[in-house]
Amino acid sequence: MTLKKQRKILLLRRLILALLLLLLSLLQNTDGFFPQIFGVRALLLIPAVVCIAVFERDLAGLFFGLFAGVLWDAAAGGASFRALYLMAVGYLCGVLINTLMRCNIMTATLLSAAAALLYELVSWLIAYPLAGLDRAVFMLLRFYLPGTVYSVLFAPVLFILVRTVQKKFSVNPTVHSTD
Repeated sequence: MTLKKQRKILLLRRLILALLLLLLSLLQNTDGFFPQIFGVRALLLIPAVVCIAVFERDLAGLFFGLFAGVLWDAAAGGASFRALYLMAVGYLCGVLINTLMRCNIMTATLLSAAAALLYELVSWLIAYPLAGLDRAVFMLLRFYLPGTVYSVLFAPVLFILVRTVQKKFSVNPTVHSTD
């Protein structure tokens, strides 16, 4: 395969992954597009960034995380830390897969759970205890922790979807990224 064809395949794969993030951003950030369970919303971009990063590795994970975070921040309005957070998550997950972990569905799910839990805990901490609002523990147990679980439920589905894109648009079809 020529270098030019390899670049085209890589560009096409990354374009498809960017479109996936755009679609998930619309589903996550538009009211009524994705079901809420008892008022709890799924944060689809967190497991999506993790799943992309475990296949695309550190640098690409960083840029996909930044892209997803910018989409999320733009939908939420105002200055926020989501772009920096998802950028760090994408990079860290890519580095962990490069150095310590294997790329598989369990690893992606556990990394998604850790990233979603950290995001939800920091969001809760800023919104309730640090703001001095009442019912902080109730809100943590009622919305934030169930939101983590609801978000992580989509990690295996997103892993399979990203793996399918990875295999279909692989630069070297004889080498597989997963075990």
